[in-house]
Amino acid sequence: MAKFDGPGFTMVDGSWVQTKAIDVGSSTDISPYLSLILEDSVWNGNRSIIFDVYWDVESVDTKSEWRLCSVKLSTKNLCLFLRLPNPFHDNLKDLYRFFASKFVTFVGVQIQQDLVLLKKNHGIVIRSSLEIGKLAAIARGTPIVEFLGTRELAHKILWYDMSRLDSIQSKWDEAGANDRLEAAAIEGWLIFNVYDQLQQ
Repeated sequence: MAKFDGPGFTMVDGSWVQTKAIDVGSSTDISPYLSLILEDSVWNGNRSIIFDVYWDVESVDTKSEWRLCSVKLSTKNLCLFLRLPNPFHDNLKDLYRFFASKFVTFVGVQIQQDLVLLKKNHGIVIRSSLEIGKLAAIARGTPIVEFLGTRELAHKILWYDMSRLDSIQSKWDEAGANDRLEAAAIEGWLIFNVYDQLQQ
């Protein structure tokens, strides 16, 4: 049975985020983990999944080609980090279907370019997405917050202690796998809480 058996991390409010990192191979079944993320998003009542995507950029004949190399999916309690193969395998159809769901909203920071690249380069369409910066700008009547990154936006809205995230990011090149996973979990949890607060 699939479970999030990676390291767990305590957030600044004392809550716990359990993680799972997967190197997706041709025989890897990611669907049970996607189902657990979906269940947790529903269980927490707001049907939102925080997502972030990471790209490899290759120069080919004076053009830059962007290839999706990893995906982070977070809820209030879970963080799933998928390292994707090159080229993609058929088992990633589960990820395509997951992103196409209208049942949940995929929430991200500065995602407009990512949405374009996902569709153009990989045929991935996210049907229900939300740019959290735009929502924050409207909700707070402060246009500048639309352009902030994850850390700055969360700090502006939540005023949480960011020292642990800052500590990891300040030594990113030396950071181990667990530290990087903790940073991913913190960022996902922060944006979940920003979205949750803006809905109140």
